[in-house]
Amino acid sequence: MPDDERGANEAEADGSAGGALDVETAFALLADETRVAIVRELGAATASPETGIAHLGYADLQSRADIRDSGRFNYHLTKLRGNYVAKEPEGYRLRWPGMVLYRTLVAGRLTDDAAPSLGDVAVGTDCHRCGAPIEVSRYETLVRVRCGTCDANYTDIYLPSHGLIDRGRESLLSTIHRRSRSIMDSMTAGHCPWCARAVEPEVHDDEALPSRHDTRDLDAYAVYHCTECTGFQYAPIAQTLLYRPVTIAFFHERGRDLTAIPRWELDWAVTDRTTEILGRDPWRFAVRVPFEGSELVVELDERLDVVDSRVTASENRE
Repeated sequence: MPDDERGANEAEADGSAGGALDVETAFALLADETRVAIVRELGAATASPETGIAHLGYADLQSRADIRDSGRFNYHLTKLRGNYVAKEPEGYRLRWPGMVLYRTLVAGRLTDDAAPSLGDVAVGTDCHRCGAPIEVSRYETLVRVRCGTCDANYTDIYLPSHGLIDRGRESLLSTIHRRSRSIMDSMTAGHCPWCARAVEPEVHDDEALPSRHDTRDLDAYAVYHCTECTGFQYAPIAQTLLYRPVTIAFFHERGRDLTAIPRWELDWAVTDRTTEILGRDPWRFAVRVPFEGSELVVELDERLDVVDSRVTASENRE
């Protein structure tokens, strides 16, 4: 066994590389480009077409990370072991926290200042507030689907810079839709998509919406706020039905996949025009979901759970 690798084994044996970490120590472990290079190479090996988690030998990992100083390589590898990197008979591999770190690096979350530029892209739907074209734009690290004329905001989502590279219009819109849907699906199901803590909906009727970049007029809206990791989303009451089986089935029975329709195409989901407030203490709502001559009418309680639903012939309403 090489002396450098033996030193790493001895360091782990005396507990210096293992055990629980406090937050400051965990961040400090990543404050060096050598450690980032080690994680990156282990992650790149695992992301290869071969199935399974890759194991790299000591010398192979040092060569891939392009670290010629064996003492420096051994020191930083030892610091990562037990928390981000595991040593097994087959070689070194990423532990789950190391996988999360590598995915963060690939997604560009640590380097979003260098994200590709994103010009205004029309989505093909007019604003439900003023009738002007709805467009995709980028604000800091967020991708927005909004009206540039009246500032109605229909989607506001973090999309890693990696997801913007080499994307045509249709691919970009599909990515924005699917990512925003997965996040809201988790939120409305009661789970924070970022830290997995429980999330409960709150109904608000404030005059101004939580985002100063959204001018929509909503009599009431739902807020999903994770008090553990700051995860936050808000939506019109009706939009919560996009993720409910009763609404998905209503569209499926009529030959459409609701999960494939971007929210900004559905007037009833991004406004409150078909939402009726039945009570405020506690909150109760009735939402009409129109589709091809029929209407699904859904009643929601204060937790925005479905308490009743029925399908009727749609009426011609102004």
